[in-house]
Amino acid sequence: MKNLKAARSGFAAVLLFAMASVSAQEVVSNPNVVMDLEWEIESWTDIWQIEQFESGAVGGKVSYYIYLPPGYEAGDKRYPVIYWFHGAYGRPYSASPVVKRLDAAIRAGEAPEMIVVSCIDPTGLSMWTESKDGRLPMETLLIKELIPHIDRSYRTVSDRSGRGIEGFSMGGYGSAYLGMKYSNTFSSISILAGALHTPQTFRERRKAIFENVFSSDTEYANERSPWTLLGDNAGAVRGNTSVRIFVGADDGLLEWNRDYHDKLKELEIDHEWGVVPDSPHDLEIIMQNWEGNFFDFYQRVFGDE
Repeated sequence: MKNLKAARSGFAAVLLFAMASVSAQEVVSNPNVVMDLEWEIESWTDIWQIEQFESGAVGGKVSYYIYLPPGYEAGDKRYPVIYWFHGAYGRPYSASPVVKRLDAAIRAGEAPEMIVVSCIDPTGLSMWTESKDGRLPMETLLIKELIPHIDRSYRTVSDRSGRGIEGFSMGGYGSAYLGMKYSNTFSSISILAGALHTPQTFRERRKAIFENVFSSDTEYANERSPWTLLGDNAGAVRGNTSVRIFVGADDGLLEWNRDYHDKLKELEIDHEWGVVPDSPHDLEIIMQNWEGNFFDFYQRVFGDE
């Protein structure tokens, strides 16, 4: 594919949007500033390892963050994997509030030992799906390339029983969409304050996404909607996939998440539903105010691994 290695200078308009002269709302409404693609990361943190693999879909190296549980290097145990998707304008380190707590919970015996792979969206606005024009092959990259690479490179439980998908905000949209579509790949779906847009809300509120990702094609957007996939694949998910959906009580996305919860109920798909008190659309605050153990869900999903 051509034009995937766009000029790196232009990428600053996306990655450093908070430092630019335009507001976030102006950026998301301007389709001309979001498609400069940068697939590599060069920083590091103390909780993550940052690795790369060669992507045929992209035609170059793609980076990802990976968390390996305590004791990984010392033994030969195989571990389940959570694939984690950040929100709009986010980066893979956006999962740090979850992973820092996971590390502490594993050490305290309150969470299963598992790997977390935090994925990169170079635009911050992909909705974790394939752009119609082919410039942003997120779905191919994730499902056909990244997952096999992780299974080859690390001691994973390399089948459906050992894979979960989780995301916040836009990442919650991606988690719902890909989790429902690839129910033979993931055994659990965790949606945190999901930005559960419909084609209509994309068209009305997110011009940059509607034009760049979906090429202003309502039918194409509908085919890649978690609402559509929920209806289409309810039979495959029902009784076979662990699902949870949580959102903050003070989050503007509460209504959409409640509607998705109601749709799950209507389709008789068992799931966990919760509203986190005193929490806006902020992952760190949601984690702080979470009632109970955030990782009980994964104790149930991966308890026998």
